[in-house]
This record gives sequence, C-alpha cells and structure tokens, in this order.
Amino acid sequence: MPTRMTRRQALLSSGAAIFAGTSAATAKTGGIGDYRNPQLPVPARVADLLARMTIEEKAAQMRCMWGSKPSFLDERNQFSVQKAAVVLRHGLGQLGRPTDIRGVAEWDTTPFRSKADGAKLVNDFQRFLVENTRLGIPALMHDELAHGLLAGDATIFPTPPALASSWDPDLVEEVFTVAAREARVRGTTVALTPVIDLARDPRWGRVEEMFGEDPYLVATMGVAATRGLQGRTRPLRRDRVFATLKHFVHGTPQGGLNTSPADMSERTLRGQYLVPFGAVIAQADPAIIMPSYNSLQGVPSHANVDLLQGAGRRRLGFRGVYFSDYDGIKNLAEQHKVAANADDAVVLAMNAGVAADLPDGESYARIPELVRVGRISEAQVDDAVSRILALKFEAGLFENPYVDVQRIQATNAAPAHIRLARKAAERSLVLLKNDGILPLEPRAAFRLAVIGPNASEPLFGGYSGDTARGIGILEGIRRGAPKNISVEFAEGLWISAPDSLGRHRSYSPSKPVPDEENRSRIAQAVEVAKRSDAVLLVLGDVPAITREAVHITLPGDRRTLGLWGLQDELIEAMCATGKPVIALLLNGRALTIGRLAEKANALIEGWYLGEQGGTAFADALFGRVNPGGKLAVSFPNSVGDLPVWYNREPSANTNRYIEGDRAVVFPFGHGLSYTTFEIAAPRLQQSSIAVGASVSIDVDVANTGERTGDEVVQLYIRDDVSSVPRPLLELRHFQRVALKPGERRTVRFELIADDLAFWDAGMNWRVEPGTFTVSAGSSSASLKSVTLTVV
Repeated sequence: MPTRMTRRQALLSSGAAIFAGTSAATAKTGGIGDYRNPQLPVPARVADLLARMTIEEKAAQMRCMWGSKPSFLDERNQFSVQKAAVVLRHGLGQLGRPTDIRGVAEWDTTPFRSKADGAKLVNDFQRFLVENTRLGIPALMHDELAHGLLAGDATIFPTPPALASSWDPDLVEEVFTVAAREARVRGTTVALTPVIDLARDPRWGRVEEMFGEDPYLVATMGVAATRGLQGRTRPLRRDRVFATLKHFVHGTPQGGLNTSPADMSERTLRGQYLVPFGAVIAQADPAIIMPSYNSLQGVPSHANVDLLQGAGRRRLGFRGVYFSDYDGIKNLAEQHKVAANADDAVVLAMNAGVAADLPDGESYARIPELVRVGRISEAQVDDAVSRILALKFEAGLFENPYVDVQRIQATNAAPAHIRLARKAAERSLVLLKNDGILPLEPRAAFRLAVIGPNASEPLFGGYSGDTARGIGILEGIRRGAPKNISVEFAEGLWISAPDSLGRHRSYSPSKPVPDEENRSRIAQAVEVAKRSDAVLLVLGDVPAITREAVHITLPGDRRTLGLWGLQDELIEAMCATGKPVIALLLNGRALTIGRLAEKANALIEGWYLGEQGGTAFADALFGRVNPGGKLAVSFPNSVGDLPVWYNREPSANTNRYIEGDRAVVFPFGHGLSYTTFEIAAPRLQQSSIAVGASVSIDVDVANTGERTGDEVVQLYIRDDVSSVPRPLLELRHFQRVALKPGERRTVRFELIADDLAFWDAGMNWRVEPGTFTVSAGSSSASLKSVTLTVV
C-alpha cells in the first residue's frame, strides 16, 4: 500500500508518541528511572520496567483471561489466592469483562455480578497482582460499552443505529462520557467500543452495532464516541476509559455472513471503509484498534501486515496498540487455514503487530518458547509489551489499582444519566411516515389498542447490560397517556427463533412458538383492535434475530429481510379492521417493510431505544416531543435490491431488473417531523475557487409549520467528471437545528480541499479541477443544488 501523509497526520506526528515502543536496549543505554515513580514520564517508566522483566512476564502482559476465569475462582465464584498463585504467577495483561461471573462458560445463565461483588473481584484480582507477583504490575480490565456498560444496573442507552439517527454528535459524546464514567468507577480501563464499520448489508447481524452506511456520518459519530470515552485530551483521566476502534476492517462481508471475506479494491478501501478510522485517529487519538475476524483483500486482518502497519500506522498515523478480537489469532489456523498450527498463527499475528491475545491468551502462551527457538524476536515482544505497559501507566493503575464500591453506587445509573438516556431516545426517533394522525392528541375519550410482540418488554438490543428500570413501550404509554386515552393490550404474536432467546431477553434457548399458537394470538388481537379507535402496532426484531453470529451455534445473519415470523399476517389483520394504524419498529437492522409502509397511517423507526425507550416514545406519540431523527441507513425495497447504500457509483444505476428499478422504501437521511421545514438551495461565498482552496456555504432553513421542531440540514457533493468514478452523492457536512414556528436560520458550512479530494486514477489524494454539484436538503433524496467550479 503506498503511503501518504495528510495534514492531520502531520499534526499527529509532531507530538510526543505516548505509545511509542521502548525496547529493553533503550533502558540499558540511559534515561533509566524507577517505574514506580509517577513523576517520571511514561516512556522512562516503561523502559525501566521492561528491562526488569523475564520473557515469561512479558508474554503474560500480552495475554488476557475471560472464559478461563474459573481457573482463579473458588466454588463460590470468589477470587482464590491459592488458584491464582498457579495461573497468575507471571502476572497478566488484562482481565475481560470483570462484571460477569465466570466468563463465557456460564454467560447464558448467570451473566452479571452485583456492583459490590464486582468491585470485590476487581480489588482481589489487582491486589494479588500488585502484592503477590514479582514486579507488581496491575491489569487492564476491558468491557463492552457499545451503548452503555455491559453490566448489571448500568445505564442503557439506545443502540448505535439509533444514536446515529439523532445526527447529534454532541449528544453521542455525552452518552459515551457517561458510559465511560460508569465503567471506570467499576474498574474498567478499556472499552471494546466504538464499532466504526460501515453498515452496508442489512443481512449482516452486526449492523446493529454500527452507526450507519455513510463514511462521513460514521466518522463523525466515531470521533464523538471516542472523545466521550477517552476525553478530548490525553493522558487518560480517572473517569475515562481507553477506546478500541473496531473492526479493522470488516468491509461488507460476502453474503452478509459474519466473518466472511471482504474483497474490494484498494481505492474502495481507502475512499470508503478507512475513512472513519482515519478521522478518529486524526481527531480523537484512540488508544487501541481491534482487527476484524475476516480476510480483507485476501489476507486475514489479524495477519495483514499491509493493513495494520501500512495503512494503520504509516498512512493513517495510528500510534496505539492492536488488540486481537476474541480468538482472532487462533482463527488464523482454525478458520482461515493460513497457519498450519497455533504456533504458526502466533508468528503471523506478531509479524502483523497484534500486541494482545483476547479473550484468554491461549495462543500467546506459546510466545516464550517461540522466542527461545527464534521464530519470534524479543524485540517484537518488547514493542508489544511497551505499548501495553504505557496504557497502564497512563491510566494511573500503578498508583490507583483499586475501586471504591461506594463510588460505584453513587455513579452508576445516577439520575442525570437516566435523564440522558431518555433524551437520547427522544432524539433518536425517526418519523418515517405520517398522514396527520400523529401526534395523538384527541380531545374526547379515545381508546388505543397497543398490539405487537415488542410492546410489553423493554428491548435493549445486543451488547447491553440489564436493569429493572427498563421501561417498555406499553408501560411508557400507560404512564404517559392523557387521562382521556384508555389503553388495551394484546401481544398479537410472539417472535421466536429456533435456537435462541425467543421473546425474552435472556440468552437461554427457547422453544419456537408454533404458527397455530401465534394465529390464535392474532385473532385475540383483532378483537382488541375492533374495540379501539386506533391501533399502535409495535413490531420488529428481538436480539436473537439480529446480532453477532457466533460460529454455527448462535446465528444472527439473515438471507431475507422481511419481518420475522407471522408479523406480516398481524399487519394484514390489523389493517383489515379498518382502524387507523400507527406502527413502531424496534429492530437491529434495516428491514423490507414496503407493505407496512404502504398500509400504516404513521410509521416510526426506533431501533432499540435503551432503558427509557417507553417513556421517550410515549412523549413523541402524545406530542410532548417532536421527532427529529434521520435514517443513518437506507431501507431496501427487497433483499434482491441490495446493495442500496445511497452513495454508489453512477454505473450502478445504469440498468434495471426485470421487476423494475432498484429501489429503496426510505432513503438515507430521511426523517419527518410534526412540523414542516423549507431548506433553500445552498449559497456559495464564491462560485469558483482554486485547487486547494476552501469555500463557505450558507443554507437557509425555515420552520414553516405550527410546532417547534428539529431539522437536520445535510450538505452533499458530487464531482461531475472525475478520472475514476466517484459516488453520485457524498455527505460532507450536516447540522441539526431547532426552530420555533416561523423561525428562520442560516447554517454555514466550510467546504475544504479534503472534502473535495479523492484517490485519483494514479492513487494520489487530490482535488481535480472541474465542476462540483453542491447540494443541501433534508435527506439524500430531497436536495437543491448549485455548481462550484474548481480551477
């Protein structure tokens, strides 16, 4: 991969590299200091400590424990000093998910420790390392924070597709600031978050972890999330955690199947999938990157030297450390077949620069022997260990390795955090369709039938914790309905999958619900609907249907995208009653919902709204909140239309299918309001600029309706003629604005050279002279345009 340094990378390279590798040789040639002295700079402390370590102690720092927790726990699941003396005698780099009880072995049935018990485990574990190992090196603790800490009774926020639908990066930064605070007080120092892959194939279950399909939007949300987790400055403060960018680089897996290969051109890789990584590296200085499971351009990411060293370090300027995905190193032999055995897999990963083996370090346990036989150099090990130790010093673990249970009680789920969860849910709602029935504000007595499999239980989505505070849609409506509205509920049907959770959130298997049983529920729901004045139909997914697929035992990917099970029959039955139908989708992926979109009087996309979802939705339903979210992904008309991301190349639309044009039901950026807005054509400060220059662009937006509401002004470009094909549209800026009825505002954007540049025919990053169409509007399908000339 050719190298190129952008101006942002140049700025990065001019600063001191906190994570620069420091070899043992450096320690022997001068600058030696006491690694226990917090007054010394991190590189000096790293060098001093590294020089004291044996190869076994170094290898231990590159390892983790999660599923192997029983090896140091007693029969009561408490820390055992006696067992730890065997398995932790050389120390340990990090402990995975300290908030769960025994790791993956019993994840299904006993997921979370209490806050006090979790604090005790962290403190017992750290105390053993500090007091009972030769060098007293504390461990990092990693956890999942996709939309809140994956733990019992932590605050649960909307999932990433919902957060991105807010088009509000300040909100996203605030959400991840709270998630970091709640994690750090429990002892977590590393967040395996954010996911900045592009969600471009909704068949893939992992899209529920992603911010959207557009590189710029995902980059903006990724920067906000990373700043929330780590703060805006380094070194890390005591209420922040290190961010892990993932997954480098998933691309769009073949068939939408998790871990399948992603094959693409170098130009597509640089121009699309690397964009979020480059932006976050340049603007937020992430500590960690996690390679993806799949192969990219024919090489598995965990063994991909060109990707990790060429693209990641030399071109994008990443200075941090690479941590493996769970079993990603072992899979080089077991799945990818590029290694004959575990030792070969370790050599490949080490040569690529993967410093830590997650979750249980089985592969890297072989490092001492591989160094002794000359297959790995100790210099490679020193580089990896120095980066890991630098994280520990920066986090202050040598000075403050323990947690305080009283601070946990005061911090987790604090009232301000719960209010933020509600605000995030409110701003994430996307009104897709409305014939005027919403908001529901009847003046006389009104009977509302709440029907659907996703109405009663709060659905939090994947990678979420659990809490008794969760408010489902039905509860939120019953609490928030005006006194003249009566509510009656019927489930309509249950959503179940044959090998997973069914209708409940527990990850224990459940028996599929027979169709005849569900049809009986539909018939009962029809009787409830007939007694009503309107129907609220709550449909979508459950976490079993859309999630990360794990081997063959827990599938999460789909070959179709329709509503699961008999939900379409429920829709037809409700519409046949002749009652107005308001539909709410709670789901993890874009679905083919053409029939629902056609028949429903109103349709709202909620994704998974977090613990306060029911309250937030009720506020929107009854007009106390005006929805202002926009879709971060396109909704396909059918699975056969894929791919449908909006920024395809011109030739992608040249031909049509026999059945008709490739179509979307709802385009990227779409979202309505209870009021109306008018967005004028963009005004250029100057219609012609020189190559390398920037231009200011003003866009006027007015609230032409009768309610206060939010509009997202979106700015796109199109390079009219280029040396290689570019997308028909490319999002470059956006701003969410709140306007009162009759209020007007001018939004100013600055279009700089990098906004117009691309990888040209010679793989050079540059702006080509010519004309650009600059467009502004309320979605990718509703735009007004002007022409900018670059000379």
